[in-house]
Amino acid sequence: MSKPKEEFGQRNRFIRFRVSEEMYELISDEARKSGLSLSDYCRNALLNRPTTKLPIIIHDESAILQELRNINKLGSNLNQIARHLNQGGEATKSLAEEIRKVLTLLNIYINDFNRAVEKEYGRS
Repeated sequence: MSKPKEEFGQRNRFIRFRVSEEMYELISDEARKSGLSLSDYCRNALLNRPTTKLPIIIHDESAILQELRNINKLGSNLNQIARHLNQGGEATKSLAEEIRKVLTLLNIYINDFNRAVEKEYGRS
């Protein structure tokens, strides 16, 4: 599988500069903390780009996972309703009530999810 083309083309030029031992350690530590190679870290810093990768958050907080499951189930219900209507199904009063019920629950679950995330991670 080939690599995607870089924004600025192939890297075939070198830039060399000297730093003190202390500067090297500081830059190396920051690159390591950001999850980037030393070269990528320096390129990003020189081009005024973010020098940190967004962390991948893997969390098994049960309240958050449960709210995500609830939201996912409601999304499936909405997809079934949309499919029914798109295939020429009749928009009955009971179907409108079901849609209202699903949207109300979706709003509740999203609010619960936001509270669970805020409790776990704090305000952003």
